[in-house]
Amino acid sequence: MAEETKLYLKKVTELIKSIEESFDKAKFITELTNVLKVLEFEYQEEIVFNITDEYYIKKVKGDNKWKDTQFNFIGGGVYIFEINFSNSKSNSKSNSKSNSKSKSDFKTMWDKRAIEIYEKTSENGTTKQVKNAIPQYNAQSSENYLYVGSHRTDINSRLKQHFGDNLNSTSALKLTGGDIKHKIGEYNITCHRFTLKDDFPEYARAGYIAMIEGVLHEKLKPILGKK
Repeated sequence: MAEETKLYLKKVTELIKSIEESFDKAKFITELTNVLKVLEFEYQEEIVFNITDEYYIKKVKGDNKWKDTQFNFIGGGVYIFEINFSNSKSNSKSNSKSNSKSKSDFKTMWDKRAIEIYEKTSENGTTKQVKNAIPQYNAQSSENYLYVGSHRTDINSRLKQHFGDNLNSTSALKLTGGDIKHKIGEYNITCHRFTLKDDFPEYARAGYIAMIEGVLHEKLKPILGKK
């Protein structure tokens, strides 16, 4: 291995270690925002999940139309879904502790969803039975971070899948899916978005975003999604 390559890899390793250390004490979203700001990421307006919101208009033919301006183009970066079990809501009118929603309740709901079978139709019209494509539940995970992700060019293009309900789409949260829409509404879920600054070198953007996502996943240990 050439000396130049060794030196480059050493610097990359040192950079990753430095970034990881900066996140070690950043346990809450305010602290994470400050760290990410230093790392050239800008905080965008948060999206609070609400089952009464109509995030898109479904068409009989053609693509779905997203009418919510929250999903307009904002650029590439990372995003964090936060879940608050302590302030979760119950469908019951009772305020007793037994009616509150816990992480265990969420796991039961999600595990049931993960084994559901539905029909997937291909472009040639054939159908087949497949499992619901959703992120896996992590046994050893955080108590307040639900999911961590990224997108190289536009965070919102990926969030449309997370907030949507298309069973045929790639692995995503699909929060408005008919199978869990009202149940997931019992939990307080907020999506925090961080876009990489426009003046960051273009040649390094994709790799840098992926690296930061990896570090966030390692440090935050989200409830859903494998690294």
